[in-house]
Amino acid sequence: MVKNVFKKLGKKQKNNKGFSLVELIVVIAIMAVLVGVLAPQLIKYVEKSREATDIQTCDNIATALKTYYADEEVAASATAAKVTVTLGKTELGTAADTAVKDAGLTKAKIKGTKWTNDKITIVYDKKDGTIEYTGDSPYYHSDKDQFKKGPKS
Repeated sequence: MVKNVFKKLGKKQKNNKGFSLVELIVVIAIMAVLVGVLAPQLIKYVEKSREATDIQTCDNIATALKTYYADEEVAASATAAKVTVTLGKTELGTAADTAVKDAGLTKAKIKGTKWTNDKITIVYDKKDGTIEYTGDSPYYHSDKDQFKKGPKS
């Protein structure tokens, strides 16, 4: 009985020839077309998410500046009227403003690859407490104290 089962299995395996070369080539061609169409869209979405992360980092730095300089003792001892933080491809490091250091944002850097001049500048005016961003990309542009979607027009 066991021999009969193995004989039947052997016959089934011999009859199974698998996919033909033409079928495999068609499947590969379809996959290549799909990759060719979808890859640019995927790259675009990845870049948009990087730039959204950069904007969130800028907002965190702006919040740190506002919070730090809201303290009257700190504001009285500060000499400059404006604080400028430039976010670039390299980390801010220990040369960053004290507010940025105290907030733990010294490792902040931009992740997007399409920012104008590869940087975003954040200027905090201590007198009136306003923030101004400078930096543009194909997906976002700065408009004084905020970023807006789309290129600058």
